[in-house]
Amino acid sequence: MTLFLRRAATTIIGLPLVVLFVYLGGKLFLTLCCAVALVGLREFYVAFSKKDRLIHVIGYLATIGYFGAISEFGAGNWLLIALTFFVITVQTCLVVFFRTLPISECITTVYGFLYVPFMFSFVVLVREHAFGHYYVWLILTASFGCDTFAYLTGSLFGKNKLKNTPSPSKSFEGLVGGIIGATLIGLVYGVVINHFFGEKDAAAHIVLIATVISFFGAIFSIIGDLAASAVKRHCEIKDFGNLFPGHGGVMDRMDSIVTVAPIVYMAMTVMFWFVGLEI
Repeated sequence: MTLFLRRAATTIIGLPLVVLFVYLGGKLFLTLCCAVALVGLREFYVAFSKKDRLIHVIGYLATIGYFGAISEFGAGNWLLIALTFFVITVQTCLVVFFRTLPISECITTVYGFLYVPFMFSFVVLVREHAFGHYYVWLILTASFGCDTFAYLTGSLFGKNKLKNTPSPSKSFEGLVGGIIGATLIGLVYGVVINHFFGEKDAAAHIVLIATVISFFGAIFSIIGDLAASAVKRHCEIKDFGNLFPGHGGVMDRMDSIVTVAPIVYMAMTVMFWFVGLEI
């Protein structure tokens, strides 16, 4: 089976499931996100450390506890407390096992948690927001829309390659096309939602908010993609895993999403304030 057919088969099977879980939200969606984060975190740890290390268990336990806390308490100041406690726990291990525990493994443990579960958790925080049933889709459209339009534009018009970057095969024209394409998708999405639900809560402002979010989401989607490429180059690997035929591992599919999700959440907060929408 060719690479294209493997990718197509994976997309045909996986995309409807993703749409279903996002639509349903709730505990089921949170549990799925926690599981995805755990798999992605393991891929990250193995990429850096080449195998499982005992210190990584702290990252896995922190991920489960973190998503469990989101389920019970949602967003709030407790996030800072949880992150601080996690870092202190790793520091304690460094002190107790300083003769056998390389500091590089402690750094990998902390950075891996921040890069994968923490950043990815904003998908859940956006979905469970009061108006998240409208805006969570922008995480996907900004990520995959930018990637798709960047590929198409780059293939057709790409001449100026991005030298001295983790992905020198990408072009400036492709990046611009990706940003414009994702922004237009956000605009169209906002118009459609406004047409059908414009009388209700946040849908009355969704054209403006969705367009702005999609624009910035697309920019940071590119940054997320290039950052993941930088990590893989550092670790001297082609893919993070092989869970999805033709696509690689979880982190190969989530590299943009983990960066876009926090941006969407922050942009929602700022834009809601800007339009005077009470949350």
